[in-house]
Amino acid sequence: MPDKIIVVHLTSSDPIKAGKALRFAKSAFDYSATVFLLLSANGVLVADKSKPSFVVPTTQTESLDAVREFLKEGGRVLVGVDDMKSLNVSALDLIAGCEQAEAKYFFNILLSDEAAIMSW
Repeated sequence: MPDKIIVVHLTSSDPIKAGKALRFAKSAFDYSATVFLLLSANGVLVADKSKPSFVVPTTQTESLDAVREFLKEGGRVLVGVDDMKSLNVSALDLIAGCEQAEAKYFFNILLSDEAAIMSW
């Protein structure tokens, strides 16, 4: 059986929802080597280093550091280009390692037979 692709889709910058998604994305490495954090809508703000960070609930980790740790572990962070434009977030505002992605790129991953998606 091929390795599943785990996609954690985050549309919120609310600390409880975003924190849950960040914790889930980190724990997903226990089940798959291929984990994506897909940031759309207000979820884009979680990777915006020009905005204030928050402490991820039930941890002592700042949200920006949690995203950096996720990237270091081999996760990929995809950020919606249209959402960035809507929120006036530039590529320079994103944490290093985040990838800007168009909807077409998202669909190729999301529609894969190997993809399992969780959304917050």
